[in-house]
Amino acid sequence: MIIKSLKLTAILLATTAAASGADIPRLIKAIAKVESSGNAAAIGDRGKAYGLLQIHEITVREANRLSGSNFSHCDMFDPVKARQVATIVLGYYSKFIQKSTGRAATDQEMAYIWNGGAAAWRRVAAPQNDTKQKNLEAYWRKVQKAL
Repeated sequence: MIIKSLKLTAILLATTAAASGADIPRLIKAIAKVESSGNAAAIGDRGKAYGLLQIHEITVREANRLSGSNFSHCDMFDPVKARQVATIVLGYYSKFIQKSTGRAATDQEMAYIWNGGAAAWRRVAAPQNDTKQKNLEAYWRKVQKAL
């Protein structure tokens, strides 16, 4: 158990360090304000999103895949574990954007990913004329206000 915890800590530190553009810990705090008003017991999205950061089961599975961890969806009611999952996922995509574009990811791109899925960051530079874009832009305004 200690070795697994040390591995997860190393992954969290590496993914946070890789995010040289977006300030992931600060962004996670803002997202928590937007998603749940800081309520770790919140349940949303018709019962599918849990905790402080309103995390769906697919996001938990992604964090487990990326880090070798074993979080459960119910673990997302624990604010520490929820932040760990968010750090793993956002850190990974921040690093992905940096490798793909040669520049650091922005807070806006990370917020779009959190709200709209892995490919949503592309909509910052190439907005679409659809409802999803309007929702992402509205979400970003809320996150910006909370930053």
